[in-house]
Amino acid sequence: MRELFSDRSFIESKTLVLARLILIGALFIFFLPLVILPFYNHPFADDYFCGYNLNDKSFIDYQTFIYNNWGGRFAATFTGSLFAYHNFLYNHYYLHTLLLLALNFVSILFLVNTLHRYVLKENYKLSKRILISFLFLALEICSLPEPSTFLFWFSSTITYQLPLILTQIEIALFILLYNMDNKTLRNTCAVLLPVLVFITIGFSELFIVVQLLLFCIAFYFRWHKKCSKVLILFMILAFAAGSALLIFSPGNRMRMAGIDPKIIPVGIVAVAYHCLETLWNIFKNPLVWFMAAAIFMYANQTKQQWQHNLYVKKLSQNKWFLPAIVFLFLVACILLPVIALKGGIIPDRYVNAVACFVLLLLSPLSFIAGIYSNTGISLRSPGKKILGYFFLIIGVLCNTYIVDAYKSLIIAPVYNTILNEREAVLKQAARANKIAIVKDYNTALAELLQTKYSSSTATFQQLVQEKPPLLFFEDDLANDKAVDILKKYYRLNSITILKK
Repeated sequence: MRELFSDRSFIESKTLVLARLILIGALFIFFLPLVILPFYNHPFADDYFCGYNLNDKSFIDYQTFIYNNWGGRFAATFTGSLFAYHNFLYNHYYLHTLLLLALNFVSILFLVNTLHRYVLKENYKLSKRILISFLFLALEICSLPEPSTFLFWFSSTITYQLPLILTQIEIALFILLYNMDNKTLRNTCAVLLPVLVFITIGFSELFIVVQLLLFCIAFYFRWHKKCSKVLILFMILAFAAGSALLIFSPGNRMRMAGIDPKIIPVGIVAVAYHCLETLWNIFKNPLVWFMAAAIFMYANQTKQQWQHNLYVKKLSQNKWFLPAIVFLFLVACILLPVIALKGGIIPDRYVNAVACFVLLLLSPLSFIAGIYSNTGISLRSPGKKILGYFFLIIGVLCNTYIVDAYKSLIIAPVYNTILNEREAVLKQAARANKIAIVKDYNTALAELLQTKYSSSTATFQQLVQEKPPLLFFEDDLANDKAVDILKKYYRLNSITILKK
């Protein structure tokens, strides 16, 4: 009998290791397209806008020009200029996707490490924390309303993904500041925090709401009582200065002047629509449910050790506190741009970032629910752990992102060939000081299918006639404004467009 149980334990142990390896394989399948697709990616009109203006103006003059004529997102303008300076961006357009993806993972890992050490006070192996970080990054990506603008379009990734990364670092620094005893590290956090507050606000109006939320959380936990008055003063000044620079930019007034105001009921509908859109994109994703269940069960089976945790006790004083925070934060994030657009619909690239922050807030909600639930559900037995891994594998692989990613891998080489030929023609015409004669995307695609891919199957030809769903794509030659930007960037007098 003892040998029988020993054999069963051995089999369960090996099965558990196999399940973990399959999950790692599933994550490899998930992230592989994000490593390959950037090398097929190409800049578009809004990216070239920065390039041609930097070619005509000094670096500082360009900052002033944008601030006075286009908008107050001073941090986004500055960062975008650094990439585009001397045309670096257009020769290395793949770099921003890979760099920001890596930085996003590092910031999540930093936050996970900080939470486990100072809040949860667990001692997980580094490999497990890395796995959790990859899972959360995957969760973030497949919950986005529009992954293409969050990952591949430079103008949008800089405006929304980079400040998200900085905010995740800021949250970790807040935790370090209030929990560590090392005076040097505490002082370092105290110096960095006001800087991060000021910079992140400069990327988008959304981060005014995000910073207000972080201040409210710090006040709720009475963390401000552990801070020096100097730090509190600098934090307030950083918030006020960043918000004032962003909101009162002359460029904002110029851009808003061309927007027709809508009636209040239309604005209310817009707020409701985008709130529901955000929640729909999060909860339609099976990985959200499986990870929420894993967090819930982990908290439920270890709830005895959390009874005296100060953070848990504070959060559980009012069972409606966290749900109310999530709801109010979501509404505030959507309401701000809707008001700025005078009741209009906001772009999905903005909603991407909102969805990411709502995900961050939903995690502690699942944790607190697990602690105060009497279900008795546990993942302690090897069989249940294997089942948990099985569901996580399904969540990683069974979502619309996977479909779009691998469809894009098939279409991307054709798309890349067309864009490479177009860019080559524009550069050659600029060097020869001639009129550029280029084909729009559909014309170039039709010719390519009749020549290079003439022997391909009908299924393949039908598939590549679609636009790559994960890469950001708008045919610049189909828009007069975009054509004008291309002419200015390449310094062309005229562009002739061949259409079918």
